Formats: sequence, C-alpha cells, structure tokens
Amino acid sequence: MKNRTYSLINIIGLSIGLAASLCVITVLIDESSFDKDWTKADQIFRLNTITTRDGEFVEKGDYALSGMQTALAGFPEVDAVSPVNLYETNFNFEGVQGSGINTQVLSANPDFLDIFNIQITSGNPANLTSGMTNIVISESFSKKFFTEMDPVGKIIEDFSAYGEKPGEYLITGIFKDLPANSHLKANILSLREASATPLNKNQFGMFQTFYLTLKKGTNKASFESKFNKWYANYVEVDHPDKFELQGIKDIYLHSEFATNQTFKGSAEKLYILGGIAILLLVIACINYINLTTARAAHKLQENGIRKILGAKRFQLVSQYLAESTLFFFISGVLAFIIYALSLAGIESYIGHSLVLTFTANPLLFLSALLGIIALSIVTGLYPAMLISGIKPTASLHKKFLNNAASNGHPIRKVLVIFQFSISLIVLIAMIIVNQQVELLKTKDIGFNPQDLISTNYATWDGKGETFKNELLSNPYVENVSISSWVPSNGGGNMHRKIEDPLNPNKEIQVWYLFGDSDLARTLGLELHKGRFLNKNFSYDAADSSFSNISDSTGTSKSMRSALITAQTSELLQIKQLDKINKSLETTPVGIINNFNNEDLRTEAKPVVIQADKNPDRGAMLIKIKPSSEPKVIAEINKLWQKFYPYKLLELNNVSEQLQKQYLAETKLLQFFSFFGALTLFLAALGVFGLIVQITEQRVKEIGIRKVLGASVNSIIILFSTDFLKIVIIAILIASPIAWYAMSLWLQNYAYRVEMQWWYFALASVIVTGIALLTVGTQSARKSYANPADNLRTE
Repeated sequence: MKNRTYSLINIIGLSIGLAASLCVITVLIDESSFDKDWTKADQIFRLNTITTRDGEFVEKGDYALSGMQTALAGFPEVDAVSPVNLYETNFNFEGVQGSGINTQVLSANPDFLDIFNIQITSGNPANLTSGMTNIVISESFSKKFFTEMDPVGKIIEDFSAYGEKPGEYLITGIFKDLPANSHLKANILSLREASATPLNKNQFGMFQTFYLTLKKGTNKASFESKFNKWYANYVEVDHPDKFELQGIKDIYLHSEFATNQTFKGSAEKLYILGGIAILLLVIACINYINLTTARAAHKLQENGIRKILGAKRFQLVSQYLAESTLFFFISGVLAFIIYALSLAGIESYIGHSLVLTFTANPLLFLSALLGIIALSIVTGLYPAMLISGIKPTASLHKKFLNNAASNGHPIRKVLVIFQFSISLIVLIAMIIVNQQVELLKTKDIGFNPQDLISTNYATWDGKGETFKNELLSNPYVENVSISSWVPSNGGGNMHRKIEDPLNPNKEIQVWYLFGDSDLARTLGLELHKGRFLNKNFSYDAADSSFSNISDSTGTSKSMRSALITAQTSELLQIKQLDKINKSLETTPVGIINNFNNEDLRTEAKPVVIQADKNPDRGAMLIKIKPSSEPKVIAEINKLWQKFYPYKLLELNNVSEQLQKQYLAETKLLQFFSFFGALTLFLAALGVFGLIVQITEQRVKEIGIRKVLGASVNSIIILFSTDFLKIVIIAILIASPIAWYAMSLWLQNYAYRVEMQWWYFALASVIVTGIALLTVGTQSARKSYANPADNLRTE
C-alpha cells in the first residue's frame, strides 16, 4: 500500500471497533438465549403474585402461598406443578470436619422432572425412597467426585449450618446437566413428595416459588382470568391477591421484582447493549470514511488518467470497494483474534460462562463474516462514489475543493460532531455514575459497619449464649449479638403496612428486626430517648423464638418491649414511651437514631427492633476493635470447632458485604470507563482523518502564510479554531442528552447526587483537549514543512 501510516491507522480503528462490537453482540446474543432450549418452553410458566389495594398496584413477587400447589393441581388446564427452591450447601468429600464443597441445590417435587423434561441418564429418581433426602446429581458433578464408581445408591453428607449432625443424602439418579443459559442453576436436585397443604383462605402462610406447565392448546390469558376469578371467590379477605403466569422465556430478562431469583438479567440493559453495538460499528465506519476521503487527493491524478484512458465509473467504484473489502477483511481477522482473547475477561465481567460465541458456533461465525463483508461494501460505497465522480480535468489538477469532493467536507464534519457527541455523553455518564457509586459507598447509613463481622445464619443448639460469652471474654471483642437480620441481607424479618395516623387513606410500611437485647448496641445505634432493651426485664426479651413472634396475637405481644427509630416515632405520632402502641402491637421503650436497614436505592423506612432472650437460630454479629480482625477470626474458628465441629462456618466483613450491594453500579462504572476510552480513541482517529484532509487541501495556503511571515503557532491556532467550533457544537448537543438520560437513571435511587456543572465541564475539557492535541500535532507537522515544497506545482 502506498501509505502505510494511514493504512495502519485505518486497520487499527476498524479492528478495535469490530472487536468491541463482536464482544458486545456476544453478550447480547447470550443474554437473549436464556431459557429458550427447554423442550416445553412455550408451556412452562412461573406463578407471580400481584398485591393490590383498592385496585391500586402495591407490589409483585415471584412467590405464592404454599397451598397454591394443591389449588393449581385441581385445574384441568394444568399439566404439572412444582415448588422450586434454590439454595447452597457444602458436601463433604474430603473427610475434613467443618468444610466441604459448596454446591448449588434445587429443591422440588418429582413433577419438576416432567415440567422441565430433565433427562435422567442413570437411576429412577421419580420413585422416592422414604426416610431420607433424595437427590439426583448432574453428570458433571458425578464425573468430578465419583470418577471410579457408580454413585447411585450412595449416601453423602453435608456440612449444614442447621442441626447438630451432618445431613445425609441418598443419591437416586444422575441427570444431564441443566442448560448453562438458564436462570435455574444447580448441580443437585433434591426431590421430595408433593405437599398436600390446602390453600389458606386468609392469605396467610409460608411462601414458595412455583413453576407449572399448561396443557397444549391452553390459552395463558384465559387461564389467568379463570384462576383469578376462582381465587377471589375462594379467599375470605377484603383485598384478594391476583396472579400472573410469566413465561419461562421471559423470566431471565424481566424479573426486576423477583426477590427469590438470584440469577437474572435486565431487558433494559440489553437494549443499551444493542444501542452500544450499533454505535461502535457506526463510529468505526465513520472513521474509515473520514480517513479514506481524507486521502482522496492522492488518488485524484490516478483517477483522472484512468478515466481518460477509458475506465468506466463502475470499474473505479469496483476497485475502491475491493480495497474497502480488503481493509475490512484484514481488520476482521485481527478483530476475531482480539475477540477470542477477550472472551475470558467478558465471562469474568458478566459472572457466568458464555454459551454462544462467534468462535465456537459456526453459524454465528458465518453470520459475522457475512456481516463484515456487507459492512465493507456499505461503508466503502460513499468514498468510492465520491472519488469516482470527480471529472478527469479536475482530478488532474487536484481541484478537490471545486468539485464533488468538497461536498463531503461538511458531511465529514457532521460525522466527527456525531462521534464527539457520543464520547461526551459516555464521559458525562461515567463521571455521574462514579459520583453516585461514591455516594452509595460512603454515605452515613445510621450505624457503623466498620469492624463488624457476621457469621452465617445457623441454629445454635442451646449453646448460642455460651458461645457468645466465650467471644466476649476476648479482649478484642467489644460486643456480640445473635440476630435474625444481618445488614445487606434484606430489609428485615417482616414488614407490616400500618395506617398513617395523619392520612387514613395512606399506609406506612414498617420493618421489624428481631435479635437478642444487644443488637442495637452491637450495631452502634444511638439512643435518643428512653432506654435500650435489657434481657433481665421480662417484657424486653421474650422466651419465644423469632419465628413465633409474628404468629401470636395476644395481649402479651402488645406488652412486649421494643426500640423504634425516630422516623417511626414521628410518622406514627408516638409521643410517649412505655405505653402500648396498638398499631405496632408492641410497647416502645426507647427511640434510636434512624438508619438504613435496606440499600440506598430505597428510602429509609420506619424500623422496630424486638428481642428474644435466648435465640436459638440466627446470625451472629461481632463488633471488634480496629485492626484486630485476623486475631478475632482465628479465635472464632477455634471456638467453632469446639462447639460445632460438624457445622459450616462462614464469616463476612459487614462493611464489605454492604459494598457488594452496589456491584451492579460498580460494573456499570467499569463499562462506561472502557466504552468512554474506546469512543474517545475512535473519535480522535476521526478528527485525525478530517485534519489530514483539510491540511492537504490547504497546503499551499500554509506555504504562502509562512512566506508572508506567519508563525507555526499562528497556523496551529488557525486550524484549531475551526475544530474548536466542532467540539463546541458537540458539547451543545451532548450535554442536554446526557443530562436527561442520567437524570432518568438517578431516579432509581432514593439517595442520589445532584447534577453539578463541573460534571459537564470536566467531560468537555477532556474531549476538547484530545481534539486540540490531535489537530495541533497534524497542523504543526504541515507547518514545519519547507514552504517551497508546499508551493511547488507539478
């Protein structure tokens, strides 16, 4: 090629743009493929509960009352139904006490096998063996841990946090691994008999997640209507819930409301990814067009001579399209290499393996190849038509400004403005996301999570208080509490809607937290009025367990003491302590400071804390002295082996767990940072192409100015001024778009940063600096050239 520098820049720009697009499109395809491969995918649904009040929507959940299985089974349209519960446990394959292999388990009844058409490769798991927990293991699990034996009929043990002894599991079969692109992920299926519990008519009871299949030919909407009418007549409540059937294909991408679903995507993010893929391709193609047309002057004489010798325009266009195809082919090969090397990083970023990739799927690879060829033709067509359309006489005299080529100049400016606008939008978004993440991670949440350790939820087998006292004897331990609520693990144990005393038509949601009497002190909550709970006071710490607190309705419950937050006191107009509050069904004895029991996406809500004298289940919160965590953890592990040798122990730093709540925002920041750098790089290439064209067209002007005494700096300023106008236009376009888009995004957070002028100013300075640096470098190169060379006429 005649000009290696420009060819190299073209190939680099295209390669990076195509590789980035392939990466984004891969994630797009993978996310869209979830739960599409089930044999009965069109018949499988999840039952969601919709709660309403006076016809107004309140909330939706991926759960229903446990008796729903019995109710659904009575409808002829329902083929099969099963509750599904996903959890983790640790199986012992190494013979080491208190440790094990962490494994994802899916608990269901045998109908699950039929609903999802699970392929059993060994055993007969549908025939349950009574007296033991029946499990079916995946083929990969079997190959990993039972390499030289048939596992069917074998008994394995786990290290659970519940019970004094390890749990035993009977392996009754082996199944073909569940699809990797499914929101249901498990290596073990735990099967149990279907429940015969009748549906409660008062909408009270335990909740479960249910999946069902409708018989072929059943209309989903008709069945929903039929079932909701039946349910409204069946229950004896003023506000009966409603139910919807969510198709299995929609669950992964449309489950923002699903609190029981841990593995899910987002349709909104998918649309964003699709837009980004298109933008990356457009920016890469814009760069190619700008760089190609910028170098058109070097082909004008060749173009004119060929036309004089009889070449047709079609022949010239074909030649330029062939060059375009060659550029895209070379760039495509490099893009695939970059893409293949990036797959591991993509999987790490999204948190799961990719099922469909361009390198592993021949059909996708062929589609990408054809797409690149089509893109090369479409992209190369504009420069080809532009250059081939110049008249021979104009071509021979390089009159680029006086013919069709000059019409491309404003178009290329528009393209560069578009590139810089995108770069600015991404940069502004990155700055705002960074500020929001900082706010989420540093805002005062009402209690101090630093130097606070939590254990996993466990049963204490009557030894919890002794274990707690042993820890308190450690000089590095300041306070300990057994609690059924742990910061970062939901809003509390239960919540209740209470009528607003100032507005009877409005309800206030109140969270209840249950722990021992030291919970508030361990969290470091401040007492504003009254006193803390004391286990020596009979009504401060009840003998009932956490699970029974919400079930009783007698007077003793209302007499039971509680701590309330200042917000609770204000909203419910509680002016006097040590007096029974009928709305809360408790007796407030102390008012503590407000604190965020949920993440900062939601506003702080009223909170009530009640205590149990000797809780026998829950997590343990341990407040330690600064810089003593390693020593305390060693002591906890030592005591655990002494008290609970067969139980699993997990220790977490509460501060780190709270930070993990905002992992999605952190990943979004990483994404915008990468995408911002990429768009800036590609935009700089676009500016480079445009300044090259302009300096080529005005090379004689530069020579004349230098002969007349113009300095290099004055020439650089001359060209920079024109590009400064382009950047200013991009700023004016991008700023309101970024402001609007990020304002919408910030609405997702109850606590959010305010839009500051410097967010936009900083992004503008960065983009302006890159543009001026690119323009200044190229214009300086031309300015330093010998004027005699610039003024020479061939």
